[in-house]
Amino acid sequence: MYCPNCGSTINENAEICIKCGVNVLKFNNQVTVAKDDKPNIWVNILSLCCFPLLGIILYFVWKDSQPKAAKSALIFALFGFVISIILAIISFVIGVATEMMTDSYYY
Repeated sequence: MYCPNCGSTINENAEICIKCGVNVLKFNNQVTVAKDDKPNIWVNILSLCCFPLLGIILYFVWKDSQPKAAKSALIFALFGFVISIILAIISFVIGVATEMMTDSYYY
């Protein structure tokens, strides 16, 4: 095994590097973040307009390995849910208004 700080060879069971004195267990327990952690435009578009549930699922899948992309997918998914609810309410109101206009009972 190699020291993550200085690169020298150390024992597999070592807790501290002999050469540089760094706690090796501290480095081994860290979660590595992907270097290409940026929001994915296609995932965001799909989360916004078509599949908001996709963004929520990807948030939980990516939250440890790609936190920026995960947060972006979650935000777009939440906006997608809000837009869907608003459109459903508007459709309901238009449907009720149309029914009231065509039914002779209301006038």
